[in-house]
Amino acid sequence: MKSISKCLFVFFLFCSLLFSSDFTNQLKNYPVYWIGKQKYVSLQTVIKILGVGSWGRIEDRIFIEYQGRILKSSVGSFDFYVDEKHVNLDSPIREIEKEIFIPVEPFDQIISTITPSVPQKTPAKPAASAADVEKEKTAVTLKSTLDRDFIILIDPGHGGHDNGAVGNYGLKEKDVNLDISLRLRNHLAGYFKKGSKVIIKMTREDDRFLSLDERVEIAKKEKADIFFCVHTNSSRLNRWNADGFETYYPSKKSEISFTSMAQPDESAESETNTEVVFQIVSELNSTSVIEESRILAEIVQEKLAERLICPDRGAKPASFYVLRYTPMVSVLVEVGFICNPNIEANLRDPEVRQAISETLGKAVIQYLKSKQIIE
Repeated sequence: MKSISKCLFVFFLFCSLLFSSDFTNQLKNYPVYWIGKQKYVSLQTVIKILGVGSWGRIEDRIFIEYQGRILKSSVGSFDFYVDEKHVNLDSPIREIEKEIFIPVEPFDQIISTITPSVPQKTPAKPAASAADVEKEKTAVTLKSTLDRDFIILIDPGHGGHDNGAVGNYGLKEKDVNLDISLRLRNHLAGYFKKGSKVIIKMTREDDRFLSLDERVEIAKKEKADIFFCVHTNSSRLNRWNADGFETYYPSKKSEISFTSMAQPDESAESETNTEVVFQIVSELNSTSVIEESRILAEIVQEKLAERLICPDRGAKPASFYVLRYTPMVSVLVEVGFICNPNIEANLRDPEVRQAISETLGKAVIQYLKSKQIIE
């Protein structure tokens, strides 16, 4: 009798292991909570286990991209959608102390039925001849090494006594800007490694105030090739439902001098210097600096749109001081509206800020590759 019971126990144990999903198995390494008679797991845990690349929250609605499909639901709802297919949950999604919790068993059943979406196959290109291959090799030469340092200057907006925008629950823009910028610096530095010709620098690495003039002067002094400014948005009326991300590039470039160009008795030299300034301004607006800034801004928007599930407000020209008076390629990204309580909560999360910084880093890297600055 004991041997039969033992065999039955082993059989049921085997079955439980056989039919346990990968999601359920990985849950053993994470905290699971009982709410009523149902087991729940936090949304952050779900994101980690599934390796979700993109997710977001707008008001009470939740979006997760998994296996090329969009999973949608909302706080307090029994309704769940895989793309447009409706599934009914046995227990609702809950929010406790600003954290989202997902019912384990219904969610496990849903994701176990999801198969990766299959992309449309593109027709195969005809094989290139040996002559065509050789021609392409000679026509396209990438710069694997630079003959000089290529400087990327990251500028965290605001700082010191200038908080920038402040969220409804006290989150300060200056802190978000600095944290994302430091993470962006670390991501790029890790990519290019020590000894690379691509150098990453910052206008500030701590909570200090820098005037707009000082930021422009630092960019000039460092001879930066790219000036990358990080900001967090807010609406004019501090609207709680403002949402989305946007990137600005200069509508025009101008030269500015912070010191006297000539003494009163040096009229001849003053006239010469004035001509030089006008020449610089003309070159900045007639060459590709503005166009290259626009291209970088559009790549930033493209990458953010792939990662964030919130409105893409586009790449736009603007005459912001730091964009106008820095003589190099320059962009200013607004990563989200801190006046929106949901966005503020997301921006408070270190994992969200890390995801944003990595996405910005990928945009910079893609731009450098497209310009054959790096391989």
